[in-house]
Amino acid sequence: MLLYIRPILGFSIIVFMGWYFMDVLAYILIATFISMMGTPLVKRFDKMQFKKWKMPHSLSAVLSLMVIILVFSAFMVLIVPLIIRQANIISNININDIIAHYQEPMDKLDAFLVQYDVINADETLAIYLKTQIVELVSLAQFTNFFTNLVSTTGSLFMGTFVVIFLTYYFLVDDKLLKNFVLILSPEKYIDDLDKALHDSKYLLVRYFHGILVEVVIMMTLETVGLLIMGVPNALLIGFIGGLMNVIPYLGPVIGMSIGIVLAVLSALSKADYNVIVYTFFSVTGVFLFSNLIDNFILQPQIYSKSVKAHPVEVFLTIIVGGKLAGIAGMILAIPTYTIIKVVARQFMQQMKLVKYLTSRM
Repeated sequence: MLLYIRPILGFSIIVFMGWYFMDVLAYILIATFISMMGTPLVKRFDKMQFKKWKMPHSLSAVLSLMVIILVFSAFMVLIVPLIIRQANIISNININDIIAHYQEPMDKLDAFLVQYDVINADETLAIYLKTQIVELVSLAQFTNFFTNLVSTTGSLFMGTFVVIFLTYYFLVDDKLLKNFVLILSPEKYIDDLDKALHDSKYLLVRYFHGILVEVVIMMTLETVGLLIMGVPNALLIGFIGGLMNVIPYLGPVIGMSIGIVLAVLSALSKADYNVIVYTFFSVTGVFLFSNLIDNFILQPQIYSKSVKAHPVEVFLTIIVGGKLAGIAGMILAIPTYTIIKVVARQFMQQMKLVKYLTSRM
């Protein structure tokens, strides 16, 4: 009985500590992810040699970290002005002009809805529409947003410093986390656990690199498509749409919805009501075309081949992850499932289910 109680108790303590120190765990996970992205860059720097002088490993880690920070900063410098510009566009929308332009079709729709008791006679779509647009473009919302942003600046800087600090040491010693886990493990499981951790890292690195490539390709496809169609603020919409692909299955829908809203609001701000339908279908068409490429070309390569799992496994895993922890669960579902499969293959190979699920690995 004690044989089963001890591992269960140990696992429970680990889960509790992970929950209690959730913010610290999040920093470690982010740093681990960034270090996995940067490890190939470190190895490339390590190979650099000037005559007899060879690049020190610690300097390779510093240079790799600087490259990562510079790339991220470049994205921020490019995207933040676009976000501010979009905010200004939204704030310049003339609500009364929109109501006046669509008054006639709204009156007809009001009469239809009143006739079938969908709304009361004293209610109108114009009032509802005005209320919703006012809430959307209210400068107070932007003020509250920036107020909240300022209030969290301290914790943001602290979190950034911790992530950068951890990332550097994970780049310097890519076995740091593995060695820590092995130290805490019973001696008789060391060899099996070492192999499981090695295989897990190999599959996760492939998966994360695949996701990064997918996001970049989708950003490019959507931005170019929107530019060709003449959609305003195409770069920002393409960036958001591509970035949403980190959320499996649901992300493209979210990205397309945000893109349609931003594009339509841009058209409304210019009082160019004749292009709203064209803008709507242009954004929808570009996103649908891009996601066809994603679904039939990119995702099979990334989700199935990189983690060596059947597409049905991947789909069900993402659904379960979403059920347990929402969007965060969907994002973490595949990496978590990959680790569980590798560990199960190493320690429970005698089980038929484990043999079947890990037969592709």
